[in-house]
Amino acid sequence: MPSRPDIALVVHAHFYQPPRENPWTDEVPREPGAAPFHNWNARIHAECYRANAYARLYGASDRIAAMVNNYQRLSFNFGPTLARWIDRHDPQTMARVRAGDAEQHRRLGAGGAIAQVWGHPITPLCSPADRRTQILWGLADFARHFGRAADGMWLPETAVDPPTLRALADAGVKFTIVAPEQIAAVRAPGGPWQSVTRDSLDTGRPYLFRLGDENNRTISLCVFNGPLSRELAFGTAAADAAAFLAAARAAAGSPGRPNSGAAAPRLVLAASDGELYGHHKKFADLTLAYATAVEAGKDAITVTNLAAYLREHPAVWEAELAKGPDGEGTAWSCAHGLGRWRRHCGCAMNSAEFPSQQWRGPLREALDLLSDGAGAFFEDAACQWLVDPWGARDAYGSVIDDAPAVRHDLLAEFATPALTAGGDAARARVLLLMEMQRAALLMYASCGWFFDDIAGVESMLILRQAAHVIDLWQRLGGRPPVAAFEDLLASARSNRPQPGNGSEVFGVVGRDRMTPARAAAHFAFTHLEAPAARLHTPGFELRAPSDGARPGGTGDDGAPGGLISGRLDVTTRRTGERQSLAFTIRHDGDLDPTLSSNGERVTLGDLPADLREPIVLAALARLAAGRPSAAACRAALALAPPAVQGQSPELEDSFARLAAALVGQLTVTTASDEALALVTKLVEKAGLPRRTPHTPFIEEQLWQLLAAHDEAKQQPPPALRTLAERLGFAANTPRLPDAESRTPHKAIQDQQIFPAEPAGLPETEPA
Repeated sequence: MPSRPDIALVVHAHFYQPPRENPWTDEVPREPGAAPFHNWNARIHAECYRANAYARLYGASDRIAAMVNNYQRLSFNFGPTLARWIDRHDPQTMARVRAGDAEQHRRLGAGGAIAQVWGHPITPLCSPADRRTQILWGLADFARHFGRAADGMWLPETAVDPPTLRALADAGVKFTIVAPEQIAAVRAPGGPWQSVTRDSLDTGRPYLFRLGDENNRTISLCVFNGPLSRELAFGTAAADAAAFLAAARAAAGSPGRPNSGAAAPRLVLAASDGELYGHHKKFADLTLAYATAVEAGKDAITVTNLAAYLREHPAVWEAELAKGPDGEGTAWSCAHGLGRWRRHCGCAMNSAEFPSQQWRGPLREALDLLSDGAGAFFEDAACQWLVDPWGARDAYGSVIDDAPAVRHDLLAEFATPALTAGGDAARARVLLLMEMQRAALLMYASCGWFFDDIAGVESMLILRQAAHVIDLWQRLGGRPPVAAFEDLLASARSNRPQPGNGSEVFGVVGRDRMTPARAAAHFAFTHLEAPAARLHTPGFELRAPSDGARPGGTGDDGAPGGLISGRLDVTTRRTGERQSLAFTIRHDGDLDPTLSSNGERVTLGDLPADLREPIVLAALARLAAGRPSAAACRAALALAPPAVQGQSPELEDSFARLAAALVGQLTVTTASDEALALVTKLVEKAGLPRRTPHTPFIEEQLWQLLAAHDEAKQQPPPALRTLAERLGFAANTPRLPDAESRTPHKAIQDQQIFPAEPAGLPETEPA
């Protein structure tokens, strides 16, 4: 019986997350959808990135028999925006990733890690200068993490065209990965060209692409096996090791009838998002570990990586790329060339709910307008300080995440006499110019177009980077084309009425803006409302100088209030800029203080939601412990996030407590339509009638109001009926058969319900 084909199995995992950091603070804010984790990076890290560094192998009685580092047998790339986050939050996992690459280098003669184009743009849609910088920054990030030069580079969405391959070769890249449908024709050495389809292409061998230059340079193309990759991502092959390896054998062919004409060992390359292994598919990390570390070697399957395979079996056949519509290029994830990132092409995740992606074109036009203008401003402004502004930008990637002093030293290598003579002020301006370019490159992350609506999270992330570009441009004395930019965004219509278009989405993301004055306000407001809180102002370091007043003070009723003045030293961590800010705070004790500093006025509502919420929680607890005024309740409602954005359970509970405090004050004479409408809004923000420790008390107090109207033979006012129906009372509350069984309403009125807590209710302080 013929033996099974000898298989060289390469499993490539593309690990990536978009730039989730708030660009003004350089830290990832809380993302409620990722609960119980702080954000999606943290959640996926636990389920996937770290899980693959310590993949469990289970033995008898489902007890852990061993832990395997899957990165020792994967071909993989880590997107720079993700690797940066892991470096900051779990260096132990990043050490395991590096160790996996190093172990493959020792065992196979080549490491399993490859680089990725830096900011995950659709590379063929980049300008030549941006394409070069994105590639060079990706290679620099790889060298920083793995201590060696990268042989290969992942192209985001495998988007490719001939200029992209030439740019890779110019940077020293030897190979990349493409999908079978991206190859139009192949030929054997000296043979004729043969047209191929995704189903007829032999993916069991690598191919050469000739770059068409005078030096006759080439780059190798490794083509992933489509059926195997799809079965792993969307089928059942990742369910267990036997299914995994059976799918790999099927990709190579049956005994005596291999699917590839290549000499053994035949390449079987599976490629997918790395998040498949543990996040998208639970326990797939365990499947990967058992299949590659235990079972593969028993079945004529050698687990290797692309650099090692190409070293032993260099490409000799040639390939031509599919051109795509109008020669724009192709990508694995769009059947219409590159349409998914520039027009309504028909590719969508959920076309039933989001039928139109016409917004994609205006979004790209708006960002192109901003990028082109920012590039021209950068060149004009930087030429007086730097002898080669674009060369300096390319080199900046090698130090992009180092301390500001290290970045200054790199830029000094490009300095003109004017930069040397300009001192700290000139150096600070040059660093801001580079940071503006960094944000301009990040705003092209491909996921901003991949999904179905401009109001989606991913589009909001890239628009937040655009807002940061505009801020830095204005700080540098320029005049960005804000009106034209927003006009283009206004034509990018959302599939949903709220928000209606890209300009409105841009307004929403602008609320995340942080300035030194806002950092000072966060520091001061936290001391006012929650002085015992563990204070952290993302992106900034704040210190009250010894000669400056620390925020504090109270009004006559014990609540924070009055006029407070002081001074804070504020340092922006990303750029190292230092400012000493004098400030004044006005606070009437209701809820919303106002800080003024250097002409900037900051209210609590101006702070990003994740910084504002803990202060609001503390303020709501203080208000609920007293006798909250209508003005204070209205202020609290104004600071709450819209229902469509969601809010934390802690905030909902605080609104329930405030609703209880307010309804406890109401009597027949004080329960005006305005007061009842205010209670109704608080109840809605609290998500009632769900059960909280305060729900029974609210229901009981409401019943007393209804009973009082019933006793007086009066119809409850419409506002009271609306509130009652919201809380689950019958539409027409029946009269009680025995009037004496009711507690006289006057007795309830005379009880001092507040400021003390309702009897029997647990104390609920904010988390």
